Amino acid sequence: MNRISATALAIALGAGTAALGQTTPAPSAPAGGTMQTESTTKHTGPGKNTKVKTETVIGTVKTYEAGKKITVTGPKNKDFSFDLDEKVAVSGAAVNVGDKVKVSYTKDDSGMKAVTIAPYTGKKMKTKKAA
Repeated sequence: MNRISATALAIALGAGTAALGQTTPAPSAPAGGTMQTESTTKHTGPGKNTKVKTETVIGTVKTYEAGKKITVTGPKNKDFSFDLDEKVAVSGAAVNVGDKVKVSYTKDDSGMKAVTIAPYTGKKMKTKKAA
């Protein structure tokens, strides 16, 4: 009986592992493309009610003033502008006009904001196929 249970458990875990191996890529811009997303997360219930707004844009830098403002041309040639301060997180190389970047902007209802600017290479996510 224990041998059958162990075999059944191994088969079940093997099937579960195969299912876990499948991944669905997160929404991303097509290689070399542009993208814009917005989301709002609200917390209600015990404690303080909060709201956080997040916007992510992938596009080409149109204008950039370090610590002041960045304008990115995104989908449908629409310009997205973000106010910056000295705390903006710039990962990778320096930001230049004409560069492809990903800008993530988050602001909560108390006025706290965070901006991250990163180079965008347009690489597609790799997915694993189930065995």
